[in-house]
Amino acid sequence: MSKALQLTIIFSMLLLLLVVAMMSGLIQSDRWRITQLEVAAEYDRITPEQLRLMVAKTPERSFFRLNAEEVKRNIESMSWVRYAHVVKQWPDTLKITIKEHQAIAIWNEKDLLNQSGEVFQVDAVDHLNALPKIYGIAEDSKLTLENFNRFNQLLQPVGYEIREAHVNNRGDWRLILRNGLEVLLGSEKHEARILRLADTWDQLLKTAKRLPERVDLRYSNGYVVRWREQDEFVEQVMG
Repeated sequence: MSKALQLTIIFSMLLLLLVVAMMSGLIQSDRWRITQLEVAAEYDRITPEQLRLMVAKTPERSFFRLNAEEVKRNIESMSWVRYAHVVKQWPDTLKITIKEHQAIAIWNEKDLLNQSGEVFQVDAVDHLNALPKIYGIAEDSKLTLENFNRFNQLLQPVGYEIREAHVNNRGDWRLILRNGLEVLLGSEKHEARILRLADTWDQLLKTAKRLPERVDLRYSNGYVVRWREQDEFVEQVMG
């Protein structure tokens, strides 16, 4: 090894030691503290005070030692937070971006579905009774919400949105509209069956003085309607 190369290696090692020593001093210094908090969020279900408490769970305030990922995890542990993005900006700022869940439906009585069909938990859902209720299989929540939304669109000519939707592990769908009408869809040809009802809805109403109690669409060429006549049910075949 040449003398010049040896000197270069020695110089590089000394320089590295100097940098490490300087960085150690900076990291340990209390001068470089985060004093500014910038938050980009539209608060609906969480409050600024709740957010401050989550940030305070990470007591470290040194710019170099504060763990942004830990702050992110603490914020995302809040029930209504879908995700958070946390970064440090030199020299003294912590920037936080938050996206809340948007509750679309009550899922299986105790959980909620967000706008993407993801299931999330909150402390209670009793105050959210205006939301539709969906009962389904946990692993199929996204597809279930997609079908629910599509069925609602197809039912627009009927004039009532879905209040409850039940789907079992065989794929059988049962809907209850906001006027109390029960709609049995079965496990196949859902769209075609709903369109059949929508196309004949006005004609159906002309045959009775009141709304039907239940419509069974699980037939090839028509459907069966059950009407309530005082305390009795009367069935009629439409086709």
